[in-house]
Amino acid sequence: MDNNALADELVNKTLWWRYSSSDGEASLLLSSEFTSLFDSPILHFDDMMGCYRTPIIEIKIQEILNNPDEDVRFIASYDTRQGKMSVQHQLLVYSDSGERCVLANCMDVTEMVALEREIVDAQGRLSVERLVERQAQLEEQNRIINESYQKQSRFLALLSHELRSPLLGISSLVQRLRVNETDEEALSALKAIHITAEQSTFLVNDILTYSQTEYDEITLHPMAFSLKETLHNVKQLTRSIAADKGLIVSLIYLGEQDQVVGDSVRLSQVLINLIVNSIKFTQYGGVSIEVTQADKNRFLFKITDSGEGIAETQLERIFEPYAQLESIGSTQSIGSGLGLLVVQKLISLMGGEISVQSILGVGTTFSFDLLFGACTKNSVKKENSRLESTTLEAAATKSSVEHVTRPTDVVNTSSEGPYILIADDSKINLMVLGGYLQELNCSVVEANNGREAWDLFQKNTFDYVFLDIQMPFLDGIEVSHKIKSCVAEGCAAAKNLKKVFAVTAGGDESNFTLEGEPVGSNGFDHWFVKPVTKEQIIAALHKEDVSGGEKKIGLKDDTEKTLEKTEITHHLEMEKKTEDSDVVKGVWEGIEDVPESFQKLINNFLWEFKKDLKELECFVEEGSTLDIAKKAHYLKGNCMLLQLNGMVTVLREIEEMAQKNEHLMGNKQKKMQVMLEKLMFGLKYLEKSIMIRHNA
Repeated sequence: MDNNALADELVNKTLWWRYSSSDGEASLLLSSEFTSLFDSPILHFDDMMGCYRTPIIEIKIQEILNNPDEDVRFIASYDTRQGKMSVQHQLLVYSDSGERCVLANCMDVTEMVALEREIVDAQGRLSVERLVERQAQLEEQNRIINESYQKQSRFLALLSHELRSPLLGISSLVQRLRVNETDEEALSALKAIHITAEQSTFLVNDILTYSQTEYDEITLHPMAFSLKETLHNVKQLTRSIAADKGLIVSLIYLGEQDQVVGDSVRLSQVLINLIVNSIKFTQYGGVSIEVTQADKNRFLFKITDSGEGIAETQLERIFEPYAQLESIGSTQSIGSGLGLLVVQKLISLMGGEISVQSILGVGTTFSFDLLFGACTKNSVKKENSRLESTTLEAAATKSSVEHVTRPTDVVNTSSEGPYILIADDSKINLMVLGGYLQELNCSVVEANNGREAWDLFQKNTFDYVFLDIQMPFLDGIEVSHKIKSCVAEGCAAAKNLKKVFAVTAGGDESNFTLEGEPVGSNGFDHWFVKPVTKEQIIAALHKEDVSGGEKKIGLKDDTEKTLEKTEITHHLEMEKKTEDSDVVKGVWEGIEDVPESFQKLINNFLWEFKKDLKELECFVEEGSTLDIAKKAHYLKGNCMLLQLNGMVTVLREIEEMAQKNEHLMGNKQKKMQVMLEKLMFGLKYLEKSIMIRHNA
């Protein structure tokens, strides 16, 4: 065989194709070996590629034509009789009779591509296995974290109860001791113990609530409640804390609606935290709670203090966890640093948003608004018929502590007094509760656990039963159900039973109600959260024993008080002889509204207030807004101390108006002069009430 024949044979047995284009028509020529791979004639590239069609060949041809000196190589797949075939191409450009052609030298790389794909797949499977393994590790870590959190939550709940019980017991015992103590040194020590116990209790509550909010464990329990009553209870609970610092807590409610639907417990917790925080940073004056009904079921809450104020640089971080602001008094900054964060989270949970405004040396105002649910007649009826709940935060008692002044006013069903069973596994709690009941002329039997309480109940005929919830052997709920079953069966032991009370440090009843069960299904007639005060016990027993026709204990006759106020207002209107109804209208306080402990200061207050009021009038005439704001703030603090809420409201308006306006001119100056006339009217009202009392 000559060399030419050998060359032709070699050329035909190799894989190649040639492409050329003349006058817009493409020509494709394949080697014999390449052609034998296909069943049908090959006229175009698509005929070769079949289901593996791609524009890569056309793209590479154009690339080599544009750059003939480049080494252009690529891999493409063809649909052959043997199946998918992967081929590597090396393109060359040459001229044939003046026509440029592209020659592709091809090499079968099917096995190499398959091997490469297998390697890639193996690497992919390895990566997936590693991802699955990593995912399993993460899931295991999450499981351990969740279990740890569950244990932590149970521990915190148990710790909260175990800490609250002794703290509240200490607080209650101190309150009892302070009533009859006369030694100043002893009173000072008791006061320090009381403050420490109260602060520790709030600290425990904040830590528990923070833990719950961090893991979205808090659930709101909306129900119909009295907004006025909740606000009054908050004031009652916090004013004793304020009184220990010589401060006053005043409440101003500017709304017509009372019954709303919401979580009164969480609302109370928010307000108490804000008030206690304000008390910590206030040295003189006090704290004012102002609630305005902005719209139907929407209320704006403002808590204002006359304290140190907060620097603008610190305002941005006051809601951060563990943030504590510096205070003039070094002992004032104690706490967890969680109070305001808890407040922010609870308000957000209730659908509101909190804001703060503060001026150094003047005071601070926290504001938030809440939209409560609509209160229908059915919801009010349902709320009134269900179990009443008394909480630490709400200090709930249907009769105000202010109105209960004589413990002996409790009406008993017998001359010997009610026969009462109390059960608690804490000796100190038995001592506190038993002491209160004995002071009320009650016969008391004590039980140290639930089983002992149930045994004693079956052997006696008690009038009332007070049960702690978390007790050994049988808890309070179990004992309550047994007692209720006994009542339903008509047992002799239950013939005198009137009510069964729950007494616990574990929170309100919703915390002990099973999922799907209504609040109030635990069998109690009333739910107390420690500390239980003597006034709360009086209110509960009084509600049961006093007939509807008798006058409520400790209440001044409302009609007499109204007539007295009407008489004073009439005298003042006659003296003023003015047609300006904006001046005389409003709610003004007389001597009977001033706390008894501060009434001895009233003469000095009147003398100083008149002097300061004249200075304020001069500042208004001069238009000196800075002096007006300072003087109004000072007078507001004094009026808060004496609970003169009507004058506090006017002074706050003056202070805010002075802060918002750099200059007083025209109508603004006239408006402030009208406010000064209101203050003078309120002052005369107070003087007239003092005169009437002296002449009575």
